[in-house]
Amino acid sequence: MSLLARVAGVAILGLVLAACGGGGPGGDEGAIKDVFRDFFQAFANEDAEALAGLLTADCEDADARAAEAIDDFVDRSLDVDIEFDITGVEIRDLTETMARAIPQGTSSVDGEEFPLVDSEDPEYARLIKVDGEWKLADCNILF
Repeated sequence: MSLLARVAGVAILGLVLAACGGGGPGGDEGAIKDVFRDFFQAFANEDAEALAGLLTADCEDADARAAEAIDDFVDRSLDVDIEFDITGVEIRDLTETMARAIPQGTSSVDGEEFPLVDSEDPEYARLIKVDGEWKLADCNILF
């Protein structure tokens, strides 16, 4: 497995990912895509606070978990140039307050592209809408 695939795997960590905001199914799709984008952007920016903000309040020690995930990502990526391109989202079981989703797109490590999701065995993130904002309900997404 190449370093790119491992780094993408660290960020995705089981590809259990999330979503944010919006009303109605069309609005929710865009909001969920934004959460995936924000998730990967938090890793790219090494922003543990932003990452923790994507998790539901049910995630114990979200700040510490996010900081540890960012530190692990930085340690594994070293001096590698990593970019994420979220082009869409696949949503299942969407209701007004819950959904399961997975991002579509690519990660690029030193210019070599890889899919964000293992197409043979994708794992969908559980999402919960809290005060009109989608949050990651799978706390283990960071490990």
